[in-house]
Amino acid sequence: MKETFQYQRTKSQIEGRVQFNRFGITSSLVITPDSGRIIYRGKINTIIGVPHPGLILGQDLWGTTWVIHNHYKNEKAEVETIETFAAGEDWFYDDRQVFYNSYEIIDRAITHWLKKEKYNWLTNNCQHFVNRVTRDEHKSETVDKVSDTAMIGGGLLALIGVLTKNKGLVKAGIGVAGVGAIGKGLSRSSK
Repeated sequence: MKETFQYQRTKSQIEGRVQFNRFGITSSLVITPDSGRIIYRGKINTIIGVPHPGLILGQDLWGTTWVIHNHYKNEKAEVETIETFAAGEDWFYDDRQVFYNSYEIIDRAITHWLKKEKYNWLTNNCQHFVNRVTRDEHKSETVDKVSDTAMIGGGLLALIGVLTKNKGLVKAGIGVAGVGAIGKGLSRSSK
């Protein structure tokens, strides 16, 4: 007999988990058709063109769209307006496959936000946050890309060192490849 899982929280229970206060008036989160969708913008001042993802939570009663994302400037996941998230950049929908429905994604994002886990570029960055919430995967595409490049580059360096009988180049290549492997391993390890 196959077991089935049914999500237990209702829309109103999820909406009540986040409150916005403006001008002395409190509004709960209002779930919209875009709630739970992944969005991204380019990261500002990076050499390798890193996308910065976040999740649309919903709106408040004033129609402001709220996003949750993990950013080093905030030191942990934060709920901010879509304008603050975008930081003057264009933002786009990310249509990667997710493993949960929009209610589960919102609830998982809020739960992560309430934990206040400290941002770490190697083990808890914006991509880790979105992948963990939407896919239950602990990974960062950018850390993987940099680590893979280091492993390949280090391997080539070591090979050139072997072919030229340059022990220093072999050691340097092995060291660079090792750093890449350690970086990828740490990025993929869950807390």
